[in-house]
Amino acid sequence: MNAGVPLGLSSGLCWGAADFFGGIQSRRLPALTVAFWSQLAGALALAIALAIEGVRPAATGIAWGLAAGVGSGCALVLFYRSLAEGTMSMVAPISACGAIVPVAAALLTGNQPGILAALGVLATIAGVILVSRPHTPARFAPPAVEGDQASPARGGRRVVAMALGSALGFGLFYVFVDAGAASTAGTAATTGAVAAAGTAGSHGSPLWVIAGARMSSLAILSMIALVSRRSALRWPGRRLGAVALVGIGDTGANLLFAYAATTGNLAVVGVLGSLYPVATIVLARWLLRERLSGGQNVGVVLALTGVVLLAAA
Repeated sequence: MNAGVPLGLSSGLCWGAADFFGGIQSRRLPALTVAFWSQLAGALALAIALAIEGVRPAATGIAWGLAAGVGSGCALVLFYRSLAEGTMSMVAPISACGAIVPVAAALLTGNQPGILAALGVLATIAGVILVSRPHTPARFAPPAVEGDQASPARGGRRVVAMALGSALGFGLFYVFVDAGAASTAGTAATTGAVAAAGTAGSHGSPLWVIAGARMSSLAILSMIALVSRRSALRWPGRRLGAVALVGIGDTGANLLFAYAATTGNLAVVGVLGSLYPVATIVLARWLLRERLSGGQNVGVVLALTGVVLLAAA
């Protein structure tokens, strides 16, 4: 079996696990605190990886990465907040629908998407609509997690709006990283989850695109902290280790995906990486005992199917 398959699958599992535990920490700490310190820890891990690789910086790739980080920085805060307030089994597939954004960008630049992309868009939109339908909190809401600061209102319009906002931010991240990977590798990168990790091509140079995105996202998160209330960003204290592991897990997923893209078929690896919401949903149902209505379960399946179709297009 090609090494790209287990590496691609591992990247999806790492992304999903990092999302779940990031959401858990956001129920105990402000979302901005979790986003900032996890991103900082991930940036340090990425710096170590780049030092080991010994690849020279690519100025163009870093520039595109800086643009990508603007979207991801804002998206992370919205994503962690929606995970903290809402049902993770619902939020994860909605946020993954950011894969639609590269398809829209392709249309704007005159590139006609294929039938798989069109079906993927329809499936994700239908999935979001079904998932967003309210259900009875008393029956389906998961039990409170020890240490929660408040009892989150699940399934509300606010949670759905934040999840969609994070999807838009992640989608813009995909588009800019796609352009950065293409500029450094000299070849076009694919969309969706493939673009999210920065496809391979120039012996690790796409990692500099991710490095630029990390720098930019940290700057955006710092700006958000300056204009928000003082308590929004604080030292995580004894939860620093758990928060740092979230960022390291996310960075590890990016690295796994970058290596998977160099050794495997990008279409296959992209689909495997795009399955990250599955890990989040499984962990939420296993550890938090989350439950959705029948229609919402159908919506989750449709949304995930749409993401897979978009990644394979």
